[in-house]
Amino acid sequence: MGFDRDTVVAVYDRLLARHPDLTRKGKATAYTAMNGNMFSFVGPDGEMCIRLSKEDIAAYGGDWDNAPVIRHNSVMNGYVAVSQALLDDEARLAGWFDRSVAFARTLKPKPTRKKK
Repeated sequence: MGFDRDTVVAVYDRLLARHPDLTRKGKATAYTAMNGNMFSFVGPDGEMCIRLSKEDIAAYGGDWDNAPVIRHNSVMNGYVAVSQALLDDEARLAGWFDRSVAFARTLKPKPTRKKK
């Protein structure tokens, strides 16, 4: 499915604006991370993906496609791709993004890989 990346990034930025403590990172792939855990991104192809708990993935699958997200020939466990229909319903998408943020807050911090 072809997404207009600029339009998707604009939606992504509006979702992030609801959470002033979050900062969009990345260039080719815009993403958010909390405590070293990435939990949402917009790929170079314009596809937005969010990370959800197992329970939320099951609930998401009741309304939207929750097929595995594959990047660089690997399945990204815990992620769902946002469909065009959900992108078009920004209020509903905001609820799912909020669930992603809430889930990210529960993840154990990852140690930094940066050299000090």
